[in-house]
Amino acid sequence: MNYQEATAYIEEIRGRLASDYSLDRVMKLAGLMGHPERKLRIVHIAGTNGKGSVGAYIANALAMSGYSVGRFASPALFDPREQIQRVLGNHFGTDTAWISEEEVAERITQIAQCVRKMEQVGGESPTAFEIETVMAFEQMVRWHTDVAVIEVGMGGSTDATNIIEKPVLTVFTKISRDHTGFLGNTLEEIASNKFGIIKAGCPVVSVRQEQPVMEMLKEICQHRGLKLRVAEPEQIRQKDYTLDKTSFRYRGYPLEIRQLGAYQPENAVIAFEALKLLAQTGFHKVNISSVQTAFRGTRWMGRFELISKDPFLILDGAHNPDGAAALKKSLEIYFPAQRFCYIFGVFRDKEYQKILDEMLPLASNVYTVKAAGERGMDPEELAAVVTEKCGRYERNIPVQSCQTVAQALREIARNGHRHKTVIFGSLSFLHEVYRFFDTSRYI
Repeated sequence: MNYQEATAYIEEIRGRLASDYSLDRVMKLAGLMGHPERKLRIVHIAGTNGKGSVGAYIANALAMSGYSVGRFASPALFDPREQIQRVLGNHFGTDTAWISEEEVAERITQIAQCVRKMEQVGGESPTAFEIETVMAFEQMVRWHTDVAVIEVGMGGSTDATNIIEKPVLTVFTKISRDHTGFLGNTLEEIASNKFGIIKAGCPVVSVRQEQPVMEMLKEICQHRGLKLRVAEPEQIRQKDYTLDKTSFRYRGYPLEIRQLGAYQPENAVIAFEALKLLAQTGFHKVNISSVQTAFRGTRWMGRFELISKDPFLILDGAHNPDGAAALKKSLEIYFPAQRFCYIFGVFRDKEYQKILDEMLPLASNVYTVKAAGERGMDPEELAAVVTEKCGRYERNIPVQSCQTVAQALREIARNGHRHKTVIFGSLSFLHEVYRFFDTSRYI
């Protein structure tokens, strides 16, 4: 296969529905590929929000310490290849490269042969994400990576990445309600699913969770005799937020990050605790200087990202109530006593009512748009929900539906809104926003 044929192969499979959510298919595929996941030292990351940022901090710090790092993160925002990355350090920072088109073609050619073998004996074809997961493991083996930073796609127990048998470290970001149709309706059910990635003999790092979730995690680790290290955001001191950087101290260590957002110090200290534990368990080249340098240089798109200062535009991928609460807190910290013009679109299976409950108190205007794909909620239907919500607040907030983010941005420019614009509800908007600013700049 060439690259175009390989991507067409994956996209054709992406349109199929799996018969169930289990590890059977991906385990069989990995077996036919020689179990590449067993040849890697892996840091496995799960949680509701913050996986991407925490993964970026950890991967960059390991690379700055002299390790060759592979990284698997989803979803892809611009190109499917960005999910599989190689991160290397140098004197000036880190270099991140996506898997090449040639490497994708080679890996998918291999995998397609294995899929045919599965089908020939009556087995079910793996899903696209299962294929991408095995492709990531195989490519990282071929890159001779020292360590792989692997993020769970969704949940934990039945996620394709959970074929990992012996990670060197398991990391949990904040766990909250999301994907309730798949993971359960209660926080405890969701946490139980995510804790399914915990493996025997593998230490665990977690941010301090809500009490019932924290008690569940402590009980699991105690029962299995696992080391548990808890990142404590309450120990963050001397926070100083600007639009260029955030500086703070954590357990006496001075840290500085360029990622904006009130929630980023929490993500950074999760990564910090993970790196401290890795340094004590075999990754001896990790040191505070390389961690500090890596944190200063880490960028992760779509998380309270300042897209433009004139016109002023922030994009945040908040797509669940916890993410919306974090976004609202960030807006209040960076821009106290201000209201904002929102561009909001969301998948219809998300808890959009609760997202709006968090965000509407700071709204001056709302433009509803359609999130990408069939799951994207109709903008007019969403506008009706927003209007009804505004009525409850007894505030006259103008609401207008648009089909695309680009249309909403043009309407905002035409109407001359003076408030800062915030786009949220889905990471699927990022590509459109970048493309808009590259090509039209509000024309």
